[in-house]
Amino acid sequence: TQDQKKKDGDQKKLDEQKKKIQDDKNKKEQDKKRQDELKKKTQDQKKKDGVQKKLDDQKKKNQDDKKKKELDKKKQEELKKKDQDKKKKDGDQKKLDDQKKKLDDKNKKELDKKKEA
Repeated sequence: TQDQKKKDGDQKKLDEQKKKIQDDKNKKEQDKKRQDELKKKTQDQKKKDGVQKKLDDQKKKNQDDKKKKELDKKKQEELKKKDQDKKKKDGDQKKLDDQKKKLDDKNKKELDKKKEA
């Protein structure tokens, strides 16, 4: 009976040790699982952030390109207007020069007539 009790006690200790080892093993697995999930979440978030950054960068680039196009268009219009203004001014100046030449020619003819007379 005593031997049986000792044997039962030893068996109980062994069972408790086995249970503790199994519990520790389970806990380690749970911890590893949690770590893996956290790692995956972090990677997913990084990936998501990366994609978002690419989208934001592309959006900014598109806006910058649009602004640049608008500025270039504005510059072209200003140059065109300047060119038109210059042509008009040159045309007006030519008219004035032509009128002055006509007057000078007319005055010269009159002066020549007076000299002849």
